[in-house]
Amino acid sequence: MVSGLGLAASAAPATATPASCVLEVEDKSYIDGQCSFELLSGDDGSFKIMGAAGDYFAYVYVEGENRATAHWNEIAGVNRAHTPLGALTRDGACWISDTARICATAVVQKTELPPFGKWDCEVMGFTLDAQTYNVSGQEFPVVQIDKLGDQGYYVVLPDNYGIGLFEIEENSLVWYSQASGDAFDCRRE
Repeated sequence: MVSGLGLAASAAPATATPASCVLEVEDKSYIDGQCSFELLSGDDGSFKIMGAAGDYFAYVYVEGENRATAHWNEIAGVNRAHTPLGALTRDGACWISDTARICATAVVQKTELPPFGKWDCEVMGFTLDAQTYNVSGQEFPVVQIDKLGDQGYYVVLPDNYGIGLFEIEENSLVWYSQASGDAFDCRRE
């Protein structure tokens, strides 16, 4: 069975698992990033998310296909979710309304995330696939990509020029040039 947000459900007792979550109410963000995700009893996909700091949480009660209601604690540290968020509809990994957005996705270990894609590093941007590295409009063939244990990847380009890609997450990484010593925080585009 699949839960309301695509995280696996089981008949076992509810246990919180690490996830990546969003809780936005009235265009203000209360949870954005690491959280705990817990399926509620039953098999309808209802769940609870709680921010890593434990100060905010929300319950989503799935009431049918693509329909749910939600409540949250509204005041940091309050241990009851008394404030209703109303009716929500499913949008991918999120449940949304005109005033609220609640999302949860499974956490993927950093070592499982290849650095392929298009990245914005503010001062420059790059795209990477298994064959090509394109930085600021200049394209280079990829000679080799080495995985550096749990640390990241080392991309070898012609003339043995290499770049390191570290702290890889779904939407961010650190780009490092061994030749110049430059390091940039990058966001997936």
